[in-house]
Amino acid sequence: MKTNITKRILSLSFLFLFGISALNTEVAAEIIDRIIAIVNDDIITLSELNDAIDISLNNTEGKINLNSKDTTPEEIKRKILDRLIQDKLIDQEVKKRWIVVSESEVDNAIDNIMKDNHLTGQELVEKLKSDGVDFDKYKEQIKQELERMKLVDYQIKSKIVLNDDELRKYYTKNMDKFKVIKEIRVQHILLSIPPDADEVETNKINRKIRKLLLEIKNGEDFGKLAKIYSQGASADSDGDMGWFKRGELVPFLEKVVFNLKVGEVSGIIRSDLGLHIIKIMDGKEDGIKTFEEAKDEVKNTIYKKKVEDAFKEWIEDLKEKSFIKIKI
Repeated sequence: MKTNITKRILSLSFLFLFGISALNTEVAAEIIDRIIAIVNDDIITLSELNDAIDISLNNTEGKINLNSKDTTPEEIKRKILDRLIQDKLIDQEVKKRWIVVSESEVDNAIDNIMKDNHLTGQELVEKLKSDGVDFDKYKEQIKQELERMKLVDYQIKSKIVLNDDELRKYYTKNMDKFKVIKEIRVQHILLSIPPDADEVETNKINRKIRKLLLEIKNGEDFGKLAKIYSQGASADSDGDMGWFKRGELVPFLEKVVFNLKVGEVSGIIRSDLGLHIIKIMDGKEDGIKTFEEAKDEVKNTIYKKKVEDAFKEWIEDLKEKSFIKIKI
């Protein structure tokens, strides 16, 4: 839930993409407001699409690699328009089925987001403000996310059934995925946030680390970027912090790093020191988990795959039953 929700607090700074800014003000305003898709009784405007493109381009943890050099502007627009159409269909189903989310559920979700990100209420409000997001609007977005989650729970997740036989079969075929890592070699980038940093400076540091993570995901050498930009003690050694066993790292890092595989890169991690990116350079194994030890992990993997497959099938069924007209 946290990942989906926090995607929506990114700033909107990439409007008028694909040449719209070259138009004069009056023409641009007219084009920005035009309808580009009809989904049953709802519409999608060009301004909605441009806002969604901006969020996705700034969101380095999105599932669609919108920044790939092989992705054209038209492909980006079409992928995100498909996502907007999907969201419209889901929201329509929410209304049809009278899905309700209470104020207390929204407040609890926001409390959890603050805890997970080590933020106070005031810090969250300031973060949203720096990203150009009104807190009331943010609450409405959280409510909408929770409604969608409830619908998916009802329509899909509640119908997923797993049994021990399929869990054991998956475990037997994929035992190499359940190796126990007893020691890891960590590479680290840290961008410090001074205690007295104002809103402008904090926002600048956030943008900088998002750009670094994007470069890493697009193939830039982690060590090179660490040497140039990291403010951690390991910067001179290309960010290489050395080897660590469980219990030797500070808790906020250990929680992340031992859930990554060799070669994987974390998302952006926030701490009192600033913002971190972690890469696992190497690992030392200590045998393979037994089925009982790996059972929850196996269950989560199979469950996630079944939910994804069922969701795709459900969405395709909704599309077939709906009136959808695309006007671009």
